[in-house]
Amino acid sequence: ATAALNANEDPHTAEIRRAMQKVLIRHRGDCNLAHLEVELGYKVPIGLLSSGRFLVDEASGLVGLHGELVSRVVEQPSYKAWAEEDAYWDIGQRVLRAGLDFESEERFRDLFEDLMAKREEVRRLLKPLGGPAYTAGSRFGRERQLPPMTSEELQLFGASSRVLRSAQTPDAPWVSLSRLLQDVEVRKLRHRVLPAMAYWEWLTIRFGEDLHLATDGRDLLLHRVVAGAGPDARLAGAAAGGSE
Repeated sequence: ATAALNANEDPHTAEIRRAMQKVLIRHRGDCNLAHLEVELGYKVPIGLLSSGRFLVDEASGLVGLHGELVSRVVEQPSYKAWAEEDAYWDIGQRVLRAGLDFESEERFRDLFEDLMAKREEVRRLLKPLGGPAYTAGSRFGRERQLPPMTSEELQLFGASSRVLRSAQTPDAPWVSLSRLLQDVEVRKLRHRVLPAMAYWEWLTIRFGEDLHLATDGRDLLLHRVVAGAGPDARLAGAAAGGSE
C-alpha cells in the first residue's frame, strides 16, 4: 500500500518524504515531530503525515518509518553482523592452526586475508548504523550486560509480550520483528528506552531462553516458547527484581 502511495505522489512531496526518511533512519527509525522539523529546516505538510506513508502517534508527537522498513534498514544489518561473527570465529581458528604449520606459509597468508575480509564485512554492516548497535564480540563471551529493568523497560517488555501473544498461533508460531515494530506502543517505548541499542538484541537479553530468533532472509523472526501460557510470570519476576 505504501509503495502505491509513493508511486502516485508529486515530485515535491517525494522529495520531502525522502528527506524525512533519511532523518528518521539516522534516528534509528523514529523521531519527535518537532525534532524532525528542526533537522529538516521546514514544517512537514499535514497531508504527508496523514497519508499513511509514516507511522504517526499524534498524542506523543512520534513520527516513524513503518515497521518493515525499520526492521530491514535499522535492525537487520546489526543482526547480520552479529551472525557473521560465526564465520569470523571459524576463519580465525583456521588462521591459528595454519600459523603453526610452517610448511604452508601461503595457506596461512590466504586465510589471514580471508579473516581481514570477514572483519571488513562486519564493519561494513555496522557502518551505516553510526555506531555499535549491538555488542560486537559476543561470540567471545562479551555479551552485553544490562542492569535490572527500569519501569519504562518493563512497559516495553509488556508491550512486546502483548504483540507476541496476539500474533503467535499454533499454526504460525514465528512472528516477524516488523510486526512488533509496527505497534505504536512498542515504538514509543523503544524510542525512549533504547536510543543506542538494537531492539532484537534487547529482546534476546530480556526474554532470555524463552525467545528464539531466526531470519528468513527478508525479516527477523521471533518465537516465544511460553507465549499464551497463562500469566506472564517472567514479566512479574522482572517487575519484582526491578523494584528492589
